[in-house]
Amino acid sequence: MYDILIRNARIIDGTGNPGYHADVGVKDGKIARIGQHLSGAGTVIDGTGKVLSPGFINVHSHQDMVLEWDLPCAGELEQGITTFVGGMCGESPAPIASAFEEDGIRVTGAREDDKESMAARHGMGDYLRFLDRPCGVNSAFLVGHGNLRAAVVGYADRKLTDSEMEQMKELLRRCMKEGALGVSFGLIYPPGSYADTDELIEVCKVVAEMGGIFTVHMRGENTRLIEATDEMLRVARASGARCVISHHKATGGRMNWNKTAATISLMQHAVDEGYDVFCDQYPYTASSTGLNTNIPESMHTLGVEKLVEMLRDPVEREKLRPVICGKKSSHERFVYTMIGGCKSHPEYGGRMLNDIADELGVDPYDLQCDLLAENELNVSGIFHSMCEEDVERVMRWDRAMVGTDGMSHLNGKGGHPRAYATFPRILGRYVRERKVITLENAIRKMCYLPAMVYGFSTKGLIREGMDADLVLFDPETICDQATYTHPELDNVGIDYVLVNGCVAVKDGKATGVLAGRQLLRRDD
Repeated sequence: MYDILIRNARIIDGTGNPGYHADVGVKDGKIARIGQHLSGAGTVIDGTGKVLSPGFINVHSHQDMVLEWDLPCAGELEQGITTFVGGMCGESPAPIASAFEEDGIRVTGAREDDKESMAARHGMGDYLRFLDRPCGVNSAFLVGHGNLRAAVVGYADRKLTDSEMEQMKELLRRCMKEGALGVSFGLIYPPGSYADTDELIEVCKVVAEMGGIFTVHMRGENTRLIEATDEMLRVARASGARCVISHHKATGGRMNWNKTAATISLMQHAVDEGYDVFCDQYPYTASSTGLNTNIPESMHTLGVEKLVEMLRDPVEREKLRPVICGKKSSHERFVYTMIGGCKSHPEYGGRMLNDIADELGVDPYDLQCDLLAENELNVSGIFHSMCEEDVERVMRWDRAMVGTDGMSHLNGKGGHPRAYATFPRILGRYVRERKVITLENAIRKMCYLPAMVYGFSTKGLIREGMDADLVLFDPETICDQATYTHPELDNVGIDYVLVNGCVAVKDGKATGVLAGRQLLRRDD
C-alpha cells in the first residue's frame, strides 16, 4: 500500500535523458516503486498530460536570512523548490563571535532583541540545532567568509596575520564539522571585500581538505567581470576546491554586455584542465542588492547609526555626492535603479528612482539618501542593467545551475520577482517559448546537477529509493506572473509539490505542511 500514487505522468527524471510515462508510488517519504499500472494507495494523483520531475533545488538562496520567521517557505514551495542552499554571498546566520558581536550582527542582519536566536548564533552547530524544527522545505548551509573574518578581526580592513589566518581556518573546519557544506564569499560586501586573493586561497584549501565547496559573489560583475572571474579561477586552481560562481551575469549597461562569452570560455578552460567549476544564475535582466552598497566599503565600519546621521546632515551628504555619483548627474547615476523593498514607502516598490524623484520634484541622489536614512540603510534596489543575450548564454552553459538569489518577504510585497518565480520563468519563457534549452536539460540544471555538486545523494533524481521530493506540472501552461511591481503574483501550471513524501503544494498553493529537514555535511 503506497501513501501516494502518481499515475500516468511523463517522468523527466533529472538526468537530462528523454522522458517516459510511468506510475510512481511513494511510501514513507521515499520513491518506493516506478512502473506501469501500479495500484493501492491512500491518495491517488492523476498525472495525465503532466510532467513529473524531481523537486527543484535552489542552489543560491537567501531564505536562511528570514527562515526563523518564515518556516512555511511558501514563496519557495509554490515555484517547485523543495531544497535550498543558504549562507550565500559571504553572509550566514552564524557564527557570531562574542568578542566582535556588533560586527557579526552587521554581517548577518541578526535581531539583537531576539535573545534566543542571538545566543544560538555564536556557533554554526548551535544555530543549526536551534533551527532544527519542521520547515516547508529542506535546507542546507554554507558558512559566510564574512562571518569568519568578523569573528576573528571584526571589520578591520587589513591583511590578516599568520595567527589570525589560522584562527579563521580552524573556525571554518569547526563549522564544516558541525554541518556547513563549505564557504561562501561576498567580495563586494565588507568585511569579505577586505580579503586579498591569497586569503581566499588559504580558506579554500580548508574547503578542499574537507571535501566541501566554495561559492563566490565576485569582486566585480560589470567593468571588472573578466578580471574577477579570472581571480576566482586562480583560487580554484591553487586550492583544488570545487567552485561555484554565484549569479553569473554581466551588469552595468551596454559597455559590459556580452562579456559572458569571455567568462564562460575561461570557466570551460578550467574545467577542461580538470578543475571543478560551475555557476548559477537567475533568469532576469535586473539584479538586486541593498542600496547601501552605494556607500563606500570603508565607511561601513562607522556603523549604521553614524552613517544614518551623516546621510541626514546636508553638509556630510554633499561630501558623499561625488563618491557615489562620480562625474555623472544624479539622473545619469541612477538611470538603472529601481526601488525594491522599502518599509517607509512600500508604494515605491517596483518604481524607478528617477521617476519617483521627478514626481516629487527632488534630486534623485537626495531621495536615495532620504530613503536610506529613514530605513536605517535597509532598502533594496533593483538594477536594470543586463541583457537577454548574456542571460541566455549563461543558461546554455552545461555547468550552469539555477538559483533565485532571493528571499520571501513576509507580507508578499517588495523585492525582486526572482524570489517567487525563477523556476517557472525558466520552464515557461526560456524552455517552451524561447527554446533556449530543452525541458530535459532545464530539469537537469534544477535537480540532478545541483544534487551532485552539493552532495545531496538522495535527491535530484526520480529513482526507487530516492527521497520523494517531486513536482507535478503542466509543461504547456507553466509560467511566471510575478512583476517588479507585484512580485508576489502566483505562478501558473504547478499542480503538486511533494517534500519528503508529503503534499506541500496542491493546485499551486502551499498546504502549510512542514516536511522539510536540514541537510548537513557528513564526514565519510
